Amino acid sequence: MDAKDKKNRILDAALKLFNDKGIDNTSTSLISKEAGVATGTLYIYFETKVDLITELGKSIQEESLESFRDLIGSSAGHSSLKKYWLDKVEWGVNNPDKHKFMLQFKSSPYNKNIELKIPDHEEKLTNFIKNGIEAKVLKDLSPKYVSKFFSNHVTFTVEYIIHTNTRERERFFETFYDGIKHE
Repeated sequence: MDAKDKKNRILDAALKLFNDKGIDNTSTSLISKEAGVATGTLYIYFETKVDLITELGKSIQEESLESFRDLIGSSAGHSSLKKYWLDKVEWGVNNPDKHKFMLQFKSSPYNKNIELKIPDHEEKLTNFIKNGIEAKVLKDLSPKYVSKFFSNHVTFTVEYIIHTNTRERERFFETFYDGIKHE
């Protein structure tokens, strides 16, 4: 097994255990055992448990934001917001373990460790929404409020779809969009 495989096995084991037991209730020795590596091997790749948590959170966050790069520069209209919203929902539904971890991670103190390392998604989404408000495509609401509403609606929708196994997507987006579109 090469170095990259070992590191990925450690990250995969950490993801599974963090979801099963919680971040704070999972020890590095338990992660090592689950990954099938010695605890000392884990420390070759991650100096501390915090480094492991941070790297896992950063890599998942970067993966989940891939579709956002396409949104930057486009106008904040119905179709661009819908595409991004659907992409975010599909990513969460297709990656339930990563989605579950990110719910824990975002509300943990470990999230603070990556805020300066990843371009601020919330700020970019807020600016995108601000442009839509200025263009009179979206309601004159606080852009930060609409950004949080967007993120929370995506999270709620992913959770709902995972738990109910529904295929519905379009109407869920329209419910969100009806609340923010300019009349």
